[in-house]
Amino acid sequence: MLANIYRTFILEDRFFDLEAIKAILAKIPEIQVIGNTTMPGEALEFCKQKRPDLIIVDGDIYGDKTISPGFVKSVRKFLPESRVLGMTRYDECIDPLKRAGCNYVVNKNVIENQEAALKFLRETFFPKPQHLRGLSPPTLTEDERKVLLLICEGNTEGQIALILGYPSRKRVRKIKNTLFSKFNAINVAHLVYLAFMTGYLHPDDD
Repeated sequence: MLANIYRTFILEDRFFDLEAIKAILAKIPEIQVIGNTTMPGEALEFCKQKRPDLIIVDGDIYGDKTISPGFVKSVRKFLPESRVLGMTRYDECIDPLKRAGCNYVVNKNVIENQEAALKFLRETFFPKPQHLRGLSPPTLTEDERKVLLLICEGNTEGQIALILGYPSRKRVRKIKNTLFSKFNAINVAHLVYLAFMTGYLHPDDD
C-alpha cells in the first residue's frame, strides 16, 4: 500500500500559534511540514517552487482580514489541486476564506486542544479507507469517466481538452477537481491509485 504524505506549508504570523500547529502536525506521520513563514509574499513564492499538498493559512495575518483570502486566491491560480485549510478565531473571516478557495475553514481555538485538533485532522485528511473495504466505487458521469481514463493514461489538462473537444482546459480542471473530491484524492498519483484500488479501473483496461 502506498504511503500518502501531505507535504505541508504553514502561513502563520503568531509564534505561539505556529508552534502549537507544528506540535500537532508532528504527531501525524502522514504530514510532513516542509516550510512556514509569516510573510504572504514569501509564502506565495515558496508554494510556486515547492508545490505543497496542504497549505495551512491563518485567517487574519497581521490583523488584516483581507490578506489571507487574497493569498489563497493567488495560490489557487497555480495550485488548484492542493488542499487549503484556513484557521481563524473570527466568524467574519470564514466566508471570505471559503470564497477565496479554502477547502476547509476551522475555528483556530481547536489548536488549544491537541486531542480535538488531531481528531479533526485525521478525520478530515485521513478518513477510514472505505474504498479499500470492497465497497462500490464512486458513481461517475460519462465526462468524469472519460477524463479519469485520460488522466490515468498520463495526459495533461490541455491534451485532455483537445482529445474531448473542450474549448479550454478549464472544464477539464473542474471535472478533475470533482474526481479528487469523489475519490478523496490529494493529487493525480493518488487519484490513479484509488481508481485502481476501488476496482474502477483495471490494469488490462483499454
